[in-house]
Amino acid sequence: MDRAFTGQPGATKPFTPVNRADQKRAMSSLSKLVFAPTAFLAPQTVYNHLQMQRRGFNFFGQPEDPKIHERVLNTQKNVLNHLLHPRVLTRITDSRMYGNEYQLAEVMSDLTAAIFAADARGSVNTFRQNVQLEYVNRLTAMITPPTKAAFDYPSQSAALANLRSIQRMLSGKSGGSAETAAHTRHVLFAIEKALKTD
Repeated sequence: MDRAFTGQPGATKPFTPVNRADQKRAMSSLSKLVFAPTAFLAPQTVYNHLQMQRRGFNFFGQPEDPKIHERVLNTQKNVLNHLLHPRVLTRITDSRMYGNEYQLAEVMSDLTAAIFAADARGSVNTFRQNVQLEYVNRLTAMITPPTKAAFDYPSQSAALANLRSIQRMLSGKSGGSAETAAHTRHVLFAIEKALKTD
């Protein structure tokens, strides 16, 4: 944003959206570093040593295990908090009026692909199971009362379209572990429940 006055030397347009290529590159980075199946995989020897240092006797009342899945999901939630914030989604739509070429439907479709596409076949690791259900729950909140009131209509439409897309993607899924089959049924159950109130 540039707050220069009209006619002021060196002034530029007050609102200039980030170019499409940079936005796509940012989404690609998030896909690889935050949402990919391999994003948080590390050797077991690393996870075996994620112990907090003990200083004195201050560990009473709290378990000492590192809660790896909770840590990873919190990182992923923080990214989703920003990407799916009502103001951010509205800004993506509004900024089309002054040059944004990365439209909301494409942003949401790319985010859905980042979270689900790599698992269309085969097993889904537990980090991905967590983020997939978190994402489906957030999309559901965008289309069901009372939380849907915070979102504009284009955002609600994009959420609905992506829930249906995930449903189609998973409906014919076969293969993978018993854990993956249970997860797939859970995701489909959550979507079907959301669409019944739609």
